Formats: sequence, structure tokens, C-alpha cells
Amino acid sequence: MAGRAGVVAAGRRKVWRPAQRLARSVRFIGGESTGSYVRRLANANGIPDEELWAMFGAPLRRGGGVGDPQCSEGYLNRAALEQLAVLSGREVAALQCALPNLRTHRLLPADGAPAWDWPWDADGCFLVRVCELCARVKGTSLEAYLAAEATWQVCARHGRWLDNRRGPGDDAVALSELPEVVEAHRMRLLLERRLGAGGRAMFADAYAIASCRWNVPDLNAPVWRARRRATGWAGDDELRVAPLMFSPEAVGLAQALAARERQRLRGTLTQAGDRAWHDRLAKLLTDWGIPAVSGMDAVGMWAGRHSLLPPPRPTRRGGAQRPTRGRYRRLPLAAPHTGQMQDAVLGDRSCLRWKLGDLITAGPPAAPDGWCLGGRA
Repeated sequence: MAGRAGVVAAGRRKVWRPAQRLARSVRFIGGESTGSYVRRLANANGIPDEELWAMFGAPLRRGGGVGDPQCSEGYLNRAALEQLAVLSGREVAALQCALPNLRTHRLLPADGAPAWDWPWDADGCFLVRVCELCARVKGTSLEAYLAAEATWQVCARHGRWLDNRRGPGDDAVALSELPEVVEAHRMRLLLERRLGAGGRAMFADAYAIASCRWNVPDLNAPVWRARRRATGWAGDDELRVAPLMFSPEAVGLAQALAARERQRLRGTLTQAGDRAWHDRLAKLLTDWGIPAVSGMDAVGMWAGRHSLLPPPRPTRRGGAQRPTRGRYRRLPLAAPHTGQMQDAVLGDRSCLRWKLGDLITAGPPAAPDGWCLGGRA
């Protein structure tokens, strides 16, 4: 280790001593939490976790301490991020690219000296255990954790379903018998990369609609039961494997929602075109084995929130405003979605207010919008 950083006394005031690069760096794991990365960095250099955090900042709150990366997450201000960049031998941009909670909108607003905070709960993310095979490739024997937008994640490289469970035997679920789940993950990433914020919103809405169908056993697709059997022991926990079971259909639904949303925002979606879209989607549900009559209720609620827009206004030159064209052009974020939803976790990004596991019941409390069916939590 070339040197250390810290706060040293100078009379009555505190002076920050700049950091110097540590002797050893560690390889990035894309999407890793800040606490997990710093713990691996400390371990590689033989430094206690608490001592390394003290090198690049001071706790923001009096008496604040370093937490456990398995259960919570640490957050830095801009000055502390710059100190961590020096210590780790990495560029700030590289750290922000690899570690989601170091990106600008996630930094602490505290100005001045380097500071960090480690709240009890991770803010705006779930801590999902990194694929064990990926961790080995990166040369670490420690359990590492992703700062994920949902309680689950897919490792497409090794075909494994990961989540935030910590109990004995809650290992990653092998997807060797469920290649469609891995392919759905790739298709989702492609959709969101091409369409941007609007694409992420459409997947969140599709995920909410699929969650609603899972909440009601009568609306479950037969293939979901088959996938559950293929998960083996993990299938005993229905809530845990539910996203795995319906992810291929959720991605297919997201593509259909995105197609309608593009037409709507261009002002070219007519009532006749909308009815045709609903008919095609009802057929798609039937093909999946979901009763179209009841299954379309949630789609109808979504369409009601994404109501038809008037045609674009003429410009001064007499022609209509040129709408966004191209199937894979960016899809803007538009009402009823808001900018706050864009940075939220997956369950809070949708304009639909129910979530996976919500009770859909015929009695109080009523489901969102008063929609009631017999179901399970």
C-alpha cells in the first residue's frame, strides 16, 4: 500500500489528507453494490473494512459506521468518490459505469469534505447475491452482491437465476432446463437498450400485468406450472420463483405495449387501430393459455392510463409535426409515467399500482381501482 488517507487534527480544525493508491486493485463485477466492491478491495489489501472506508471519507452522521454488504449499502458524496478512485486506481467514470450506486444521481448531496453514509436499508436497490461462477472468474472467494433494481437477476453467461434470499440452501437456480428464461432476459436488455426510458417503463408495466395474473391462480398460464416444476426445490417458494415463471411472457407483453405506446405518442393510434391491438393481444393471451376475458382486464386498465392522444399539431409551414418513427428509435417517457419513476426500483416504475404478491380479493381491502377477483397473496 503506497499510503493512506484520513482526517488529521490541525489545531481545532480537521484537515483531509489526500488518498494514495492501494497496492492491489480488484476486478469489477458489473452492477455490484458499493459496499460489496469496497469489501473486496479491503480484503485484497489486507485492510479491515472500517479502516478502508475511513481512508476515503468520514461518516456523514455522528456515530455512523460501516455496515454489512449482505444486508445494506453504503453511499458516497462526490469528494469521497474521487478519493475512492485514487485508492482503487480506477477512473471515476469507470467506477460509475460498474457500480450503480456511484452514479451521479445516487451520490450523497453533501458538499465539502469526503463523506459517506451507510443507512440501515439500501436505498433504491435490492442486494442480490452475485453468481458464484462469475465471482470465481473475477478471482474472489467472498460473497459479492449486486445493487439490482429487483429482488432477482439473471446471469445469462452461466444460465442462473439469482435473488436476494439469504437462507440456507437458497442458492442460485440453474436455468439449464429453462432456456426461454435466459433468452427473455436477453430480449429485455435489448428492448430497454434500444428504447431507453420508455422501454424500461413498458417492461415495468408488463411485469405488473404479469404479476397481477400470477396473483390470481385462474389466470396462470399452464406453462408457468411446468416451469415451476423445472425449478425443483426452489419451486416450493412460489413468490420467489414467480418472476422466473412469467418473465418470457412479460417480455413479449412489453414488446406489444411498446408498439402501442409508440403509435400513441405519435398521435397515429386511432380507435379502430386500438381495438385491433386489443384483439391481437387477446389472441396472444389465449395462445399462452391465459383466459382472455379476465386476463385482458389488467391490460384494459393500462390502456386507460395510456389514453389516445390527438394528432400532432400543424407547423407554421403547414405540415404536421414529424412524429418519431422507427421501431427501435428511443421511446420517450410520457404520462402517466414520471421522471421519478425512471430511477425507481422495478416494482415502483410502473403506472399500475399493484405488485407481485398483492392480495386480489373479493372483500376488503379492495385491489387497486376497485378491481376484485378471488386470489392469493
